[in-house]
Amino acid sequence: MSDEALQLSGQSFLLGSQHALAAVGGIIAAPLIIAMGMGLSASQTSYLISAALVISGLATVLQIVQIGPLGSGLLSLQGTSFAFVGPLIFLYHGLVETHSSDAALGILFGSALVCAGVMILLTTFVKTLRQLITSNVSGLTLVLIGGSLMETTARSLFETYTSAAAPGPFLWVCGITLVALLGLSLGPWPRLRMVSILAGLVLGTLAASFFGWLDGASLNVANALFLPKLMPFGFGIDWMVVVILFPIFLVSATESIGDLTATNALSGHPYGDAAYWRRLRGGLMGDAVNSGLASVFGTFPNTTFSQNNGLIRLSGASRPTIGLYAAGLLCLLGLMPVLAEVIQVIPDPVISTTTFILFGLVAWAGLQVFKSNARSWRCGLVFLGGLGGGYWVAGNVETWTVLPGLLIQVLAFPVSTGAFIGLMLEAILPGRARATDAH
Repeated sequence: MSDEALQLSGQSFLLGSQHALAAVGGIIAAPLIIAMGMGLSASQTSYLISAALVISGLATVLQIVQIGPLGSGLLSLQGTSFAFVGPLIFLYHGLVETHSSDAALGILFGSALVCAGVMILLTTFVKTLRQLITSNVSGLTLVLIGGSLMETTARSLFETYTSAAAPGPFLWVCGITLVALLGLSLGPWPRLRMVSILAGLVLGTLAASFFGWLDGASLNVANALFLPKLMPFGFGIDWMVVVILFPIFLVSATESIGDLTATNALSGHPYGDAAYWRRLRGGLMGDAVNSGLASVFGTFPNTTFSQNNGLIRLSGASRPTIGLYAAGLLCLLGLMPVLAEVIQVIPDPVISTTTFILFGLVAWAGLQVFKSNARSWRCGLVFLGGLGGGYWVAGNVETWTVLPGLLIQVLAFPVSTGAFIGLMLEAILPGRARATDAH
């Protein structure tokens, strides 16, 4: 290998490490939040976190290394999607009433696999998909996801505060976590913004350690290596779960369209030509296949991450090999079980404060998506009709005893209900041709 090639390889490794570091906070946060919301055991949580890292690494490789129609070929990282946090927690608590914890997880993963399979077929019609899920609908759904989760998290934080033996330290820990996360996220330091989630978790945990909240005795480091298992929680399909999850898969796909379009532009490729649509179609198929892979190995649906676009802009380097180094590091981190064990030591108030901000950012992103193409009264009707209608139906459906029980369960979740109402309004309100500028 020549000196120039060796130097380029070294640069790619360093840049790949930065991309992995920027993504790892989001990758571990999503399964940790879901596991906490479900009330899973330490062993289940540890598995989910480690599997999320390993599958994110493997999924990134599949996304970058184009195999036939699969993959975008762009420097695009994969990770667990935050869009599924609320729906999965909601569905799990319904399933666990009649199933064991493992069986409920098996049904969630089996149903997600069905959704991923349908999405693989739909990627063939990427242009139609982009017309179907407009910026009105995708923005509305993101606001519903972020808003509902902010409400749940705020209620949990308040209950913890009112029951705390020492409210002062509780406020200090939450405050330090909040200031660290917001300060780095909104500050003028682009490189620090990339690791704001990770930094907030670390600084909040250090503050909790100062008050003696950490207990390392619960750490289990007996295993030296983690290996994902096929169907670790069993397998099942529940069509109610499929109906609720599928709209979230559609919205996640529209987010990926935006992320992939940005990566395409930052990589110096033109927009709108045949090669662009090939990369977009391959990227969405990669998302769907990777979500199916995640389901098979017992972790949550994957999506294209946007954090690394900032790093591409900063470094000016978009070589796909950079992403392969990042993928390798993510897999390596996932193969070390001690990492998943250490993550579980993070106190609940630190996690809850971080998640409240993250969900707020999800809702804010939804507003920005909506505003990007809100040019008429029609857009406002779709957005507000879906938002108000989703919450109104979810709040009143329990009293509609004439409806089948399955339908009541589906309509009780405001996110999927609101998204469906938004889709219907988008389809039936006059003036659609002037308002379907997809995000």
